[in-house]
Amino acid sequence: MKLVQLAFLTVILFPAFATKAVENPREINWESLLPKMMQLKNPFESLNTGQLVDLETIVGITKLKQNANSAEIKEALDVEITLRRKMEKRGLDVDTLIQEYLNHEAEIIRRNRLTNKELDGQLVRMPGYALPLEHKGLGVTDLLLVPYVGACIHVPPPPPNQIIYVTLTDPYKLRGLYEPVWITGRLLIEPANKSLFLVDGSADIPTSYTLKGVKVERYEE
Repeated sequence: MKLVQLAFLTVILFPAFATKAVENPREINWESLLPKMMQLKNPFESLNTGQLVDLETIVGITKLKQNANSAEIKEALDVEITLRRKMEKRGLDVDTLIQEYLNHEAEIIRRNRLTNKELDGQLVRMPGYALPLEHKGLGVTDLLLVPYVGACIHVPPPPPNQIIYVTLTDPYKLRGLYEPVWITGRLLIEPANKSLFLVDGSADIPTSYTLKGVKVERYEE
C-alpha cells in the first residue's frame, strides 16, 4: 500500500517540478516598465517659447532664493523683476504660473517613479545598454541597464522607472562601456540608489527596478 501511495505522489509532484523547470521568460521592452496612466496635460500651451523660457527662469530664481544668501541672489532678483514686469504687461498672472509649474514638475517626478505592478516577480528577457558598477575578476557582477548610450554619464540619467539595477549570478565580461545586451532574470519592483563613479566624481542613480540576472547575451535583433 505504501509503495502505491509513493508512486501516486511521484506522479502528482513530477508535473509541478517540470512546469517550473521550463518556465519561459517574458520578453519585454522599456515601454513595458511604465504603468498605464492618463496622458499628462500641458498647462502652458497658451505660452509661446519666449514666455515659457522666462517662466522657467523665474522658477529657477524662486528656488535659488530658498537656498542662497542675499548677496548671491541680488543680481538674480533684478532679472526676476524685469521678467515679471515683461510677463505682467502681457496680462499673465506670474504667481499662478509659478505654482502651476511647480505642481506640474512634482507630478512628472511622481510619474517617473511609477512601476508596472504586473511585472513584479516575473521572469523576463530585456534588452538595453550595460553600464558596469561592480567587477569580480574580469567580469561584471552589478550593472545598470539603461535605454540609450550615454545615460547617467554624458547626459542626465533617465527616470528611475527607466533604469534597472542588475545583479548577475555569474560575472559577465563586457566588451566595452554601454555594450548592448539581452539580460534574462527575475524582475522585482525593488527601488535602489546606486553610486556611479565618474572621472570627475560620483553620482547617485535612483532606480525603481532590480533584476536578478541569470543570463546575459550579446544583443542581436
